[in-house]
Amino acid sequence: MATALVDDAMREVFARLPADDPRSLVRAAAVCRSWRGILSDPGFARGYRAFHGAPPMLGFLHNEYRRGNCFVPTSTFRRPASHDRRDCHVLDSRHGLALLYAPGYQAPFDVCDLVTDKWREIDDDPKCHSIMHWPGDDLDDYDDDSMRCNATVLCAIDRCDHLDCHGGHFFVALVGSADEVSDCHTLATVYSSETGEWSDIISIQAPGFEIDTGGRTAVVGNNKVYVQSYEGDSVVEYNIREQQLSVIMAPEIRGKGFLDLLGVEDGMLLFGSVLSHRLYLWSMEAGPRGAAAWARHRVVELEPLPPHRALMDMSDSDMWTVGFAERVGVIFLRTPFGLHTVELNSGRVNKVHERNIKKVMPYMRFCTGAWGRMPASDGASRSVVGGGTMV
Repeated sequence: MATALVDDAMREVFARLPADDPRSLVRAAAVCRSWRGILSDPGFARGYRAFHGAPPMLGFLHNEYRRGNCFVPTSTFRRPASHDRRDCHVLDSRHGLALLYAPGYQAPFDVCDLVTDKWREIDDDPKCHSIMHWPGDDLDDYDDDSMRCNATVLCAIDRCDHLDCHGGHFFVALVGSADEVSDCHTLATVYSSETGEWSDIISIQAPGFEIDTGGRTAVVGNNKVYVQSYEGDSVVEYNIREQQLSVIMAPEIRGKGFLDLLGVEDGMLLFGSVLSHRLYLWSMEAGPRGAAAWARHRVVELEPLPPHRALMDMSDSDMWTVGFAERVGVIFLRTPFGLHTVELNSGRVNKVHERNIKKVMPYMRFCTGAWGRMPASDGASRSVVGGGTMV
């Protein structure tokens, strides 16, 4: 009885360990068999995820010129250098998965789980060629603009809360633009890991609409993908389940700068713009037949926040949004002084990278349920969970 009470108490303690510090779980599991048994129990993993409510941001992915994809940790999780796959470029990251692209390969797409290091190759299909522009075999000539479509990876499990969907079926959606005899078309197709096939291409006429191939995409539910136009004045909705496309015109927001699609917050599309050292946030709810309504907006004052001097020296054209970590409320800002994050709940601004990165893809994932090799003793300074490393 006493042992059971102690175990129950330890479960409550372990449940409160920070989700963005998986190292603490690994070290606790290394103390003794009893603690490892608690932490390895599937019931604890489910309770831990439910207690925290949203997957933590373990880091973010981005592309570097001539170097391929890079992972920058924002937690104690470290992606092994041997699995960086420098021959691939990252296109998207969502629901614990990363979508990588290797032009010239027979299977040009890879979907991977960075924690478990599980990979799924996706073969090429001739039907995708009408949506994509293939840059050739030389990665030195590759850049984000060489693809004329935008790609999204997402969980395909119905009504999933994305707390523990890792290893389940997923979708890869491609949405692109094509100009055929002066008629502008928007096209889309989706790959299902369950069937292992790409769907038939669907299209609609969309005069003047050009996909922003380097922008971010948004997912509402498990079946609607949103991609912004290059001009930023509209978004295309791709309903995967019903195989339908529609274009939603964004209302003009005069005097508030360029609206940039960030992602989804509270089930609505979130847009951001930077003007006069203020970050403007707009929420838009998509309705039937392409109708849209602005729900609310917020303003985050950047000027009084650190680094104050750096922000004061910038013009509006020097600073813009480049990423958004959904459910944890972290926006990434590109500035001449490096990459910064803005935490919406606290208003805190942090510098997270020296480089000017033009697209950030946060990697959100719980590390529970992915135990691999454990440290041999409490004094070990390095341990492994799945394919990831805790240092």
